[in-house]
Amino acid sequence: MKWIAAGLLGLAACLYILGKVLAWGYLAAFAEASMIGALADWFAVVALFRHPLGIPIPHTAIVTRNKRTIANSLADFVVGQFLSAQVIGQRLKRYDAARHLSQWLPANREKVAGYLGRAIAYGVKSLDDRRIHDFIAEAARNKLQSIDLSGFMASGLELVTRGGRHHKILHGGLNRFADYVESTDNTEKISAFIKGWSDNAFVQSMIEPFVPTIRTAVVNKLREVAEDETNGLYLEFDEQVKSYLLRLQQDAQLQEWVTVQKNTWLNHPGFGHQIESLWNQLRDWVVLDLSHPESAIDAKIMNLLGELEQHLAGNIEIRAWINEQIQAALIQAANANKGMVGDLIREEFGNWDDRYMVDKLELYLGRDLQYIRINGTLVGGLFGLLIYTVTMLLAG
Repeated sequence: MKWIAAGLLGLAACLYILGKVLAWGYLAAFAEASMIGALADWFAVVALFRHPLGIPIPHTAIVTRNKRTIANSLADFVVGQFLSAQVIGQRLKRYDAARHLSQWLPANREKVAGYLGRAIAYGVKSLDDRRIHDFIAEAARNKLQSIDLSGFMASGLELVTRGGRHHKILHGGLNRFADYVESTDNTEKISAFIKGWSDNAFVQSMIEPFVPTIRTAVVNKLREVAEDETNGLYLEFDEQVKSYLLRLQQDAQLQEWVTVQKNTWLNHPGFGHQIESLWNQLRDWVVLDLSHPESAIDAKIMNLLGELEQHLAGNIEIRAWINEQIQAALIQAANANKGMVGDLIREEFGNWDDRYMVDKLELYLGRDLQYIRINGTLVGGLFGLLIYTVTMLLAG
């Protein structure tokens, strides 16, 4: 484009010489005005970026001289016009993200599930590192050390005893014990236990015929006690639980003992190995499950995506809620980070070398800038021709 603009200037110069030689006044006037227009616009275009012919004429090299001002103005424009809460909010109101998601998800559910499954597998494999194991163990240790274990135990015990729910523990325990005594698989063990009440072989032989009766009586008694919450065993159980709860809340020695035991366990070398073992078991299970064609994790992800799809398709309120959350999150993110965006523009623009900046701007604006020179050549020539014509008419 520079060559075209310069070529037109050269053509105007040639026409000017031809007009003067042949005494063609109209051609000479057109060519002279074209050269003046071309040179004036060349000066204007060059003055935007550098000093014409290297001469530091005042008010030239405008872009270079005002680089910081341009950077600030550009940053303020981008932040103010594109990242304002009003602009983002209006744009998001016109874009129903939840509806688009509900239309896109049915055809892409398996693809999304596959991506999520591979991401989970990659995540657990990438975390299989000694440094990660040590970090997890240390984080778990620090977190557990900050917990008031006696208070936690007291709160849990208080929750369990609320409304007599702890009676179910005793009820279940008594019935499980009755099942154990009653089971034929344990006949020999129970018989040996009952006969073991005496070391005398004669006494044992006398007891043996009554073992089934004793077993039945024990089973019946256990089930009877389990169903009768007014039984003294339940009352004693209540007293023991309440006593232990009170001690956990008020007994400083018990609280100190619980803390010492907790810290002893946490500081034991085996704690880290236990955490690592649990992590390895989880990792192996996840990797093995995801490698299986009938993966439980993949099935769960597919089910969750199916439920999401149904909710998005049939529940207008859920779609509205999702859109509101997206809008609020993006507006909040824009408000929180628009300052960083502005600073990035200012810093990056300010770090540009003057020559680099001029080259970049000329590269993007070059064609239009050269069209200014081309237009100046042609328009200048036409105005020169018009002025010469009017002058000749007035003189005639």
